[in-house]
Amino acid sequence: TPPLSRAFSSDGALASAAATTPLPASTAYRVLLLAIAGSHVFLAAGVVFGWTSLAQILAGQGVGCDGDDCSGQPGVFAFVFTLGTVGSYTSNLPFGYLLDTRGPRFTCVVGSLVQLSGALCMYAATGGSMQLLYVGFFLIGFGGPGIQMATFHMANLFPSMSGTLMAGSTSLFDAGTAIFAGFRAVSATVDLSTCWLWYSAAVLFILLSGLVLWPSAPFAEVETASTAGGGAAKATLREYVCKRQYVYLLLFASIHIMRLNYVVGVFQQQVGSLGFDAAAVDDFVTIFGALLPFGFVGMPLIGYLLDNTPPTVSFALVNAAGVINSVLFIVPNSRPCLLGAMCCVAIGRQFVYSTFFEMLQRFSSPSVFGMLAGIANMCVAATGVMQPSLVSMSTDTFADWGLYSFAPVNLLMIGLVLFLSTQPLPCWQDKAGRASFERAPTTTASVAPLKTALLKDEHKEGTLLSPDSQTPREGWMH
Repeated sequence: TPPLSRAFSSDGALASAAATTPLPASTAYRVLLLAIAGSHVFLAAGVVFGWTSLAQILAGQGVGCDGDDCSGQPGVFAFVFTLGTVGSYTSNLPFGYLLDTRGPRFTCVVGSLVQLSGALCMYAATGGSMQLLYVGFFLIGFGGPGIQMATFHMANLFPSMSGTLMAGSTSLFDAGTAIFAGFRAVSATVDLSTCWLWYSAAVLFILLSGLVLWPSAPFAEVETASTAGGGAAKATLREYVCKRQYVYLLLFASIHIMRLNYVVGVFQQQVGSLGFDAAAVDDFVTIFGALLPFGFVGMPLIGYLLDNTPPTVSFALVNAAGVINSVLFIVPNSRPCLLGAMCCVAIGRQFVYSTFFEMLQRFSSPSVFGMLAGIANMCVAATGVMQPSLVSMSTDTFADWGLYSFAPVNLLMIGLVLFLSTQPLPCWQDKAGRASFERAPTTTASVAPLKTALLKDEHKEGTLLSPDSQTPREGWMH
């Protein structure tokens, strides 16, 4: 591992914007790094999305109430959750910049310090300060993405399994929502302030292990004469952002996450509109809440497809699941259809983010991966402004449609996903039908690159896959 001084150099950047750290020779050490990276993601990255369990503890303590009047509590809790999610989405861009310029170690340390500050604020907020509650939950949301971003390059430790490892990271993100569920499980015997001290200790572990073990530049295969692309210049951030593959990834993530967030946001009202009585609606809400953390069950499937099939297969699976999901939510008075739709939502986020981050990592250079991921997450967050309008369409504009009041928005979602389904072929294949960014075979001389470049065909028949080129060349900068 390079010396600590490189991660905190005075010039504010890595020695080289394209610097990478060679893969460790020891398989056992690689496994150790993966295990620690997994613990980082589980403990910090998605913890704010387990807010429901924490809110139940706070409600029992009368937080957000004015004496015996708790009528304003839902609004207070909604504001706290919004602060956490806004922090989570908006921090991707600054942490992406840190990842590209200072490296994984520095990014992890900064993210951990922010997360630790948030945990300590939440500990202090148990004394009744609403201001500390607001600040603390925002900081917890803000720090998590920095900690997770610093682990993405760990998928390069085992290149032939990078898709599965990326899917595992997404699963651990979802599983992290169980942290606050653990708070609630012990709340009868352990007070909330003690829980926050435990959590602060966990974040301190993240800080120290990241400082000691994380490299100052991302792990990647060592470039040789055959993998360096003959000295070709690497693409700039602007060139990457303008490429059709990246535009497709932006649309892919934005549309699918908007669809999933809409379902989660209106689930209770939508189920009620489908003709189920109040008791059945309560049962389905309980079941849905229990299913959401189990999106990891889809990890083996999406991981296998990402590692062993062309990109279009993974895109097709995610898009098909999205269409089926929205169709099932249109069928009234059908328990099987509703249960099927709930399962699609549970695994949907896993499928979307696993595919997105794996394809982004294959497509981009380590020197710009963080910024590209940050920009994408900002675009996903921007689609959130459409949620109130979509909800209003279902609950007000089409309220007279009865059982089918939510059908128009679901049909809109089907149309958007069908549009996505028409795009992977032109975006991710050349004119001869060859898939872009397929995994190249591993050689004994060096580990095959995860990211391959598209080169201009000599006969101008389209773009070709170059399995021996790690960096983009001028021929595919369209």
